[in-house]
Amino acid sequence: MALVQQQAIEFPFRTEDGGEIIDAPCHLLAALRRSTVSTDHPKGLVLLSGPSSVYRLGLCAAVDRALAGEPVLYLAGANVFDPFLVGRLARASRVAPAHVLRTYDARFVILAGPLDTLYDQSVPEAEVMRLFRAMTEALQHMIEQAVQVLCVTPLAPPESGGRSRFVAALRAQARRAIDLCEAEDGLWLQEEGGPEPKRWMIPRLLWNRL
Repeated sequence: MALVQQQAIEFPFRTEDGGEIIDAPCHLLAALRRSTVSTDHPKGLVLLSGPSSVYRLGLCAAVDRALAGEPVLYLAGANVFDPFLVGRLARASRVAPAHVLRTYDARFVILAGPLDTLYDQSVPEAEVMRLFRAMTEALQHMIEQAVQVLCVTPLAPPESGGRSRFVAALRAQARRAIDLCEAEDGLWLQEEGGPEPKRWMIPRLLWNRL
C-alpha cells in the first residue's frame, strides 16, 4: 500500500476545548495531517485498542499516510481491509484509488487484528504462546530496524478467558498506547502517559459518513 513523509500518527479529531469540527472526508484527511499527536521518535510501537471501530480508524490513518506519499504496509490479521473506504477517501482527495494501493518498501506498518487468532479457544495454549512470542519478537525486530508500527486491536472478547492478557502485554511493549471509546456524540481517543493525558473526539456525524 503506497503512502508521505510525515512526523505524526494521524487521527481525525476535535479537541476537547472546542477546536475544529471535521465535516467531510477530505477535511478529515486534512485534519489527520495537522494532528497534534506527536511522534518525536520515528520508530516504535503504537497501540490503538478499543471496540471494532479501531479497524476503520487504523485504515483511515493508513490512507492518509499513503496520500501524503509515504510507503505503508497494511497487514490485516483479522481480514478487515476495506477497499471501498480506501476508494472513498482517495477520491475525496482527488486521487485515483489505484495510486494509494501500490506496493513499496515501507517503513510504516499497520498491523490490524494480530490477536484475533490467539483468542480462538480451539487453538491450544502452547501454540498460542508460541505464536505470541514469535509476534512480539518480530515487532521488536521491526522497531530495531527503525520501522514505525501502529498495532490496531479490539479489546479481547469475553470468551477469550485469560488470553485477554495479550492486549496488556502489547501495551507494556508499546511506546504509546491510545484507547478508543464510543459515545453518542462520537468516538473519543485518549492517550495516557507523557506530561499530561491527551484526548480527542471524532464527531459521530462525520464517522457515519465515511
